[in-house]
Amino acid sequence: MAATLRLRYAHSFCLHCRLLFAAFLACYAVQIYITAAAAGPRFDRREAALHENGYQGIWAAAASEPKAAQNTFGGTAQASDRGLEEMSQPALAAAYMDSLLADPVAAQTRLLGDFTKRSKVAVIYMCFERMEMIHRAIPAILGSEGLAEFDFFISQDGGAASIFENGTVSIPSDIQFAYIRHPANLCTGLHHHFVKAFAFDIMGYDILLIVEEDNIIHPQALQEQGAFKALYLARQLQSLQLLRRMAQLSVSEPEIGIVSLLDMDMSPFLDAERFAAGLIPVVGHMGHLWVFGLHRVKYELARGCLRDYYDVIKGHEYRAKHLPPLREAIQALMQAKGFPPTTALSQDRWFINSLAKFGFAKRYQTLFRFFKPIGNYGLHFRMNESRFYDIFGHSMYDGRIDPNAAFDVTKDPNNCEAVKTSVRERLTALFGKYRTGASPSEVLVNNTYHGILEGRLNGLEVVRDITGKTHY
Repeated sequence: MAATLRLRYAHSFCLHCRLLFAAFLACYAVQIYITAAAAGPRFDRREAALHENGYQGIWAAAASEPKAAQNTFGGTAQASDRGLEEMSQPALAAAYMDSLLADPVAAQTRLLGDFTKRSKVAVIYMCFERMEMIHRAIPAILGSEGLAEFDFFISQDGGAASIFENGTVSIPSDIQFAYIRHPANLCTGLHHHFVKAFAFDIMGYDILLIVEEDNIIHPQALQEQGAFKALYLARQLQSLQLLRRMAQLSVSEPEIGIVSLLDMDMSPFLDAERFAAGLIPVVGHMGHLWVFGLHRVKYELARGCLRDYYDVIKGHEYRAKHLPPLREAIQALMQAKGFPPTTALSQDRWFINSLAKFGFAKRYQTLFRFFKPIGNYGLHFRMNESRFYDIFGHSMYDGRIDPNAAFDVTKDPNNCEAVKTSVRERLTALFGKYRTGASPSEVLVNNTYHGILEGRLNGLEVVRDITGKTHY
């Protein structure tokens, strides 16, 4: 018995020594990072080359760590060190975020240097490492002179090479932008908390517009040449201008929290001339949060709930949120807040539930799609590309609108009746062409109509069911 106890004690003592040593190394690494980040902006030769080629962005201090830190945080470590690097990321990310949130004034200087705020609206493009998507998406945002109406930021998560590393991304020299490259992998949970806290708490913007990395806003600007190019460049920013207008309209709407661009394609059943600028209030969790916006007045009420979620997930491996112990911690917080027990554990669902807790159970959503989703794979999933486009399609609205003319379709019964009339006419035309002698049932007409007004209709699937064709 004594021998067994001595062996157990010796094993326990060794284990504690290893844990203490690991904790010491983690604290030492965090201290090195904080010291380096606090030293202020420094430019390496790669950044100097970017500036020589016309890049006028303002670079975050974290984007120019010393070489040793670049190897640790920049995703360039050798494969044999990758496991240790990934193990350290949650702790480093938590220390980094806590230091920013603790002092918003210092955080602004630390992240942006002498950046000059020119707008009340922040546009943040969030990205990580899907470079083939990033290199298609960024030019679609930056290609318009109208971008000067907003302050534009690129927020890249840590743990991957810089999006500017191989020179593929080209940003016009007359565009002022800020590139924030985080020194640790925040994952989606902390990254989304960062962009909201950065826009509203650190920078004091009134409106935040978010574009995730796998969405292209009007890619025609990359395809057209000559006189047509100017036309399509002007169209690019309409998506963001429309989203800004939607956020402004949401302030006076007691049930509206988020505003978002439609992710599905309902255009086969709608009159674009009448409803291209139309909006509908839909249930908050309907659709994806791929291109969306939020006004400060909505955020300030939900800020406490969002911070509670942050405090629970920080320091954990967020990609394992569906496993113990993080799963139980999030579920306990959900129960404490009175959120539905069957709801997803993700940050976007927490965001939606937090807004709903204060009465913002709906969102404004466009009737037409003003962007093209291209993210058929990600951190947690991979979908066959053809299947992805079977669901979401390739098209988007490519006409011109007046963003200031955006209106809530449901406020006028005549609009709703016009939508139903359009649905009936389009369905009848499809049946007449592909199902000779048949006509759409009243059940189909009503289901399609309500699917549009509730923001849940996938028009492509309806067309495919009628025509039997993959593309329409």
